[in-house]
Amino acid sequence: MPFVKYALCCFGLFFFITLSGQTIFLQTVRGTIADATLKTPLVGANIVLLGSEPLRGASVNTEGGFRLLDVPVGRQSFKVSFVGYKDIFIKNIAVEAGKETVLTIELEEDIRETNAVTIVAKSDKTKPLNELAAVSARMFSVEETRRFAAGLNDPARMATAFAGVTGGNGDGNSLVIRGNAPNGLLWRMEGVDVPNPNHFARVGTSGGGISILSAQLLSNSDFLSGAFPAEYGNALSGVFDIKLRKGNNEKREHTFSASIIGLDAATEGYFKKGYGGSYLVNYRYGFLSFLQKVGFNVGDAPTEFQDLSFNVSLPTKRMGQFTIFGFAGKSQQAIDAVPDSNVWKQNSDRRFGRLDGSNTGAIGVTHSVILGQKTVLKTVFSINDYTYREEDNRFDRSDKPLIVTRNNRFSEKNVVLSMVANHKFSAKQTLRLGAYTTFKGFDLQQREDVGGKLTDKIKTNDNTTLTNVFAQWRMRFTEGGAFQLGTHIQHLFLNQKTAFEPRSALTFAVSKKQTVAIGYGLHSQIQPLGNYFARIKVGKDTVLANKNLDFTKAHHFIVSHDWQFAENWHLKTELYYQKLFDVPITSGRATNFSIINLNDDFAIEPLSNSGLGKNYGSEMTLERFWTDNFYLLATLSLFESKYLASDGIWRNTRYNANTAATFLMGKEWTFNNRRRPAALGLDIKFSHAGGQRVVPIDLIKSKQQKRTVTDATRLYEEKLPAFYRLDAQIEWKVQYKGMTGSTILGVQNATNRKNPVSQSYNVALDKIQYRYLMSIIPVIGYKIEF
Repeated sequence: MPFVKYALCCFGLFFFITLSGQTIFLQTVRGTIADATLKTPLVGANIVLLGSEPLRGASVNTEGGFRLLDVPVGRQSFKVSFVGYKDIFIKNIAVEAGKETVLTIELEEDIRETNAVTIVAKSDKTKPLNELAAVSARMFSVEETRRFAAGLNDPARMATAFAGVTGGNGDGNSLVIRGNAPNGLLWRMEGVDVPNPNHFARVGTSGGGISILSAQLLSNSDFLSGAFPAEYGNALSGVFDIKLRKGNNEKREHTFSASIIGLDAATEGYFKKGYGGSYLVNYRYGFLSFLQKVGFNVGDAPTEFQDLSFNVSLPTKRMGQFTIFGFAGKSQQAIDAVPDSNVWKQNSDRRFGRLDGSNTGAIGVTHSVILGQKTVLKTVFSINDYTYREEDNRFDRSDKPLIVTRNNRFSEKNVVLSMVANHKFSAKQTLRLGAYTTFKGFDLQQREDVGGKLTDKIKTNDNTTLTNVFAQWRMRFTEGGAFQLGTHIQHLFLNQKTAFEPRSALTFAVSKKQTVAIGYGLHSQIQPLGNYFARIKVGKDTVLANKNLDFTKAHHFIVSHDWQFAENWHLKTELYYQKLFDVPITSGRATNFSIINLNDDFAIEPLSNSGLGKNYGSEMTLERFWTDNFYLLATLSLFESKYLASDGIWRNTRYNANTAATFLMGKEWTFNNRRRPAALGLDIKFSHAGGQRVVPIDLIKSKQQKRTVTDATRLYEEKLPAFYRLDAQIEWKVQYKGMTGSTILGVQNATNRKNPVSQSYNVALDKIQYRYLMSIIPVIGYKIEF
C-alpha cells in the first residue's frame, strides 16, 4: 500500500534525524496528597524521588500541595508517606518536557492505634479509586487509554481489554459485559449520571462509534463489571465512573494533534497567579470520510463528528471547592443510493438516508465542602441533552419516486441534582450516603413503514422523575480485611414503581500476597423510555399497554481471588453468577421474544415482567505492571448467557459468545544519550471472542420469497465464525526544551481478517452472504505538547 509505505519512510527519516547529541531536560513534579476517604489534604505528608543522589523530596504545605523541582525527564518513581498512613510507591511516572507532571495522590489510614507506624501498601495498580468497590472493579489510567494499541484514546475501546468485556459489534465501542446487553452500562462523570458520551450512538444504547470524551480531559477513573457499591443505581451490567483532571493552575500549557481521523486541540492554565483556579478545554474535529476516500472500509456512508469538553476549577477559601464541567458532541452520516438501478446487487445499493446520531451534551456544577473534621459533602447540579434523528428511504427503481421507510426522532433532556456525604468515624469505620434525582423530559417519535404506510409506533412528549437514595457502611477489621453493607432505593414516578436493592461485600487477606473477596448486589434498571410508550393496537383502539412495566432486576453473586505472586505480577480470578428477573417478555401468548436481546430498538407489543435470564462464568486476568519499560496483560473469560421467554424454553441470548480472550504487551526503549531524549514504544493487542449469535436463515424459503427469511424457532442457535483481531502501534516520542513531540503509527486489524457480524440472503447472487467488520485501518498521527 503506497500510503502506508510513505508513512513508514517519513517515520524512519524523522527517527534518524533526531538521533544525535545529548541534553538533560528537567521538569517540575507537583500535586496534592490527600486522605483516601475524605479527600482532605494531609499537611506534612512527604514525597521522595527514588534514585536521586542525594535523596530529594518535598512536603505538603498548608495549602495542600507539594512541589519537586528539577526532576529529570523520563520514567521516575516516588515514595509517599505520612504518619499514621500506609506508605505507597508510585512507579514509572512519565515526566515529560512539554508539560509539568501533576499528581493527585491518596493515602489510606492505618487502622492500628499508634502514631508511629510504617505500613507499606502493596503495589496494585488495578485497585479501584472507589474504596467501597470490593469485587469486579479496577482503575484504568490515562496512560493506559493512550498506550493501548490503536485504541484511538477511547476509554470504552480500552475496556475491551478487561476480563469479561467484549465489543458489542467490533466496529464501534459498545460493551457486552458478562453476556449482558450493552444498554445495561451506566456512564457517570464527576459523581453524576450522564447520557451516553459517544458519537453515532443509537437510541437506548451505551456505546457508539467513538468516544466524545478526549483523553486530554480524563483523570484516572474506575470501571466496574458487577456487584457495584450502593451509590450506583439504574445499571445491570457495568459502570464507567469517569473522573476529570484539573488544568494546570500555575502554568499555561497546550496540546495539538493531527491524525488521519481528525484534529484535536487542548489548552489549560490559570486564571490568576496565586489564585489556584484553572481551566482545561479540548476541541476535536473528526473526518473519517478521509479514510473512505483513500480506499479504507470504515462504514457505509460519509462520516463526520466534532466535540468539545471542558473542566473548570474554582476553589474558594471559605466556601469549599467549585468546578464546572461539560461536554458536547455532534455527529452525522449520509447515505446515497447507487444512481443506476441496473447495477444494484444488494439492498444497501437502493438506500438513501441520513443519520444525525449522538448529538449529546452535558454541563454540571460541583461543590465540595468539609463539614467539621470528619465529613465531606459533595453536591452536583447537572443538565444534559440527547437528540437522535434518523431517516431511511429506498428506491424500487432509480427512475421511480423515493419511498420513505423510516423517520425517527428521539430527544431526552435531564436535570440532575445529587448530594453525597462521606463521614469517617475512625480509621476503621466509614459511611457514605446520598440521594440524587433526575427530572426527565422527552419527545419520542418512531415512525416506520407498515404495509406501505408510515405509522407512528411511538409518539409522545412527556416527562417523569427518577429518584435514587443510598447508604453504605464499611468496617475494616484488619489491614487486608473489611466488611461492608449498603442499600440502594429507586423510585420511578412515571408508574410509581420502586426497587429496593441490598448490597454487601466481605474482603479478607489469606496471606500478605493473597486476598479473597465475596460480593453480592441486587441491581435494577428502568426500561429504555420508548418501551413505556409503544402504541399497540387492541381491537380498534391504540393503547399504551406497557406504561406500567417494572424495573428489570438482577442478583449478582461474585467470588474473587487476588494474588500478587511477585512484586510486579498480579493474577486475579473471579467466579460470578447473575440471576435476572422481571425481564419484559411477550404478554398473553407464547413467543421467544425477550427485551434482554434488544440493544438499539424498542418493543412494539404487549409486555409483562415475567421473563428470566442468567449469566455465569469464570474470568482470569494475568498482569505485569509497567516495570523496566515493559508491561503485559492477558485475560480469559468463559461464560454462558441464557434467557427464558413466554414459550418456556431456555435459549442463548444474542450476546452469548461463550469465550473471550485478550493479550496486550508493550515495550519502550529509551534513548537518553542524545541531544534530545527520546523513547520508542511498541504496543500490540490481540483480541478473540466467540462468534456473533444469529438467527439461522431458511435458504429454501428465502429463494422462494426472494428475501431473507429466518427460522425464528431456532433463535440464536447459530454462531458466525469467531472474532480475531490484531492491533499494533509504534510511538516515537522526542523531548525538546519545553516541548514534547510524539509520532504514532498504528494499525487496526493488522492481518486484515474478515470478521463476520451478520448474514443475509442476497437475491441477486442467490446465496447467503456475510457483512464483515472493518478491514485493516491505519491510525497515523502526530501530537505536540508545550
